[in-house]
Amino acid sequence: MAEAVSQRVEADDRTAAPSLTACLLTSGPAARVAALLDLLRPVAGELVVALDDRADDGTASVLAAAADQLVRYPYREPVDRPLPWLFSLCRGDWILNLDDDEIPGAALLEALPTLVRARDVTHYWLLRRWLWSDRESMLAEHPWSTDYQLRLVRNDPLLLRFPSETHRPLEALGPHRFVRLPLYHADLVLTPFERRLAKAKKYEALRPGKRNAGRPVNDLFLPERFASARTEPVPAPDRALVRAVLAAGAPAGPAHPRAVRRAGEQEIDELWSGRATEHRGRLELLDEPERLLAGEQRTFDVRVVNLGGTTWPWGERGEPEIRLSYQWLDRDGNQLEYGLRTPLPADLPPGDAEVVPVHVLAPDEPGRYRLRLDLVHEHTCWFGCAVEREVTVEPRRRVALVGDPDAVARTVARMVDETPELEPLVLTSDRCWPRFGPAHAPDLRAYLLDGTTPGRLSDWPRIAARSLALGRAARRRAAGREARPLRRGGEEFLDAVAGSSRLLLVAGAARTGLREWWLERLTARAARRLGAEIVRQRTDELDL
Repeated sequence: MAEAVSQRVEADDRTAAPSLTACLLTSGPAARVAALLDLLRPVAGELVVALDDRADDGTASVLAAAADQLVRYPYREPVDRPLPWLFSLCRGDWILNLDDDEIPGAALLEALPTLVRARDVTHYWLLRRWLWSDRESMLAEHPWSTDYQLRLVRNDPLLLRFPSETHRPLEALGPHRFVRLPLYHADLVLTPFERRLAKAKKYEALRPGKRNAGRPVNDLFLPERFASARTEPVPAPDRALVRAVLAAGAPAGPAHPRAVRRAGEQEIDELWSGRATEHRGRLELLDEPERLLAGEQRTFDVRVVNLGGTTWPWGERGEPEIRLSYQWLDRDGNQLEYGLRTPLPADLPPGDAEVVPVHVLAPDEPGRYRLRLDLVHEHTCWFGCAVEREVTVEPRRRVALVGDPDAVARTVARMVDETPELEPLVLTSDRCWPRFGPAHAPDLRAYLLDGTTPGRLSDWPRIAARSLALGRAARRRAAGREARPLRRGGEEFLDAVAGSSRLLLVAGAARTGLREWWLERLTARAARRLGAEIVRQRTDELDL
């Protein structure tokens, strides 16, 4: 593995080697953590340790001597709360983040300098192997043997996310690789069953319902619950490293004399995605949304001002989940529907403003509406800083076309040239529709004729039953009542013609037979019932 990675970055050897920071959160014990830091010292140019306030001063003195930077912090649930703050302390080009009960294997330690020289990836997933049932064996089946962890990342805040969800403390953007060089996890051999059971219950309460391999994901901590948990030996070189860390004694020499900095809760929480958020903002509408077509999606520029005390994050996955959205109201102020969500394009600090093109989808029914734009904290509340405008939603000038494919293509081309205000919608049975081109929807061929054969009279009762079902569905839809959904594209056909002002029956290469005549007749009847004007296009002249 290390040789393969080395070949990828051979061309980069002429440049200066990127720096690596190894960091971890811990409460001790001092001896084991100091031994882990000694293991990392040859490959990491900086060692950063955040020591929570449950540890005593003796532990702080020992780790201050072993680390380049030690900061004490107040422990608060959840356990990953300080992780973004910890990353902010790191100065290396890359960051290796470990738990204090993890030990990198010999091959991983050897590969780290090569891994961080790669220029074609932004992060690596490392394969974590779980020690069980002693310190020289590891679990050798799923889910433990496939437990990849995101632990090695470029130190670029624009590439990193720190979700507040349990068991998912870090996300990274960009290309990446999965590295099958073990990172050993010692929790199962260090922690008694009762404490692991309590931890599993606590994690389940924090994020209920997560499952892996058909079982609660927190059963990872409880291999005793599995009837047969197969193991295999830890390779000999790694056994020595595991033994050196887990059996480490107190470091020799005097305690470190320098003072240790203490971080406050505010310093940590202002970077945590689960932090409290003030719902105070201001919106300024820079465009005036006076008219939209029914079903049209458009953007309107809005200046967003953060009047709160914490930064609002960018992107669809940013937390806290602050988005721009809207509601459609009728003229009496009754709410009709909620709208699309638009994330912020960049982080928005307190007091700053950002221009955001907000995506708005118009109602399907024409009419006069009131558009209310506001900020929303997902799953929490609307901000209540809305701006409102009266908007006229006009009917779409959509024309559905059905018939010979070549003739339809020629007609669409002429529509684009001669009547660009019309929106063509091709009804077709072609399942391999081109990626680019006019919009399309299923015609009635699959719905009406699938499973039938030309000339076979025994198929007509089936065709008649399908025709009756289509007629009932069209009548109920025209009356605004619900109907049983049609299969084989029938429902999509009704959606298409219901939103079209006209149905253009395009003549071309003749399709003969009673089935084809009935297909065209049924298509026109359903469209007419839903309010579409029927136009027969039999010449090259476009008459719309």
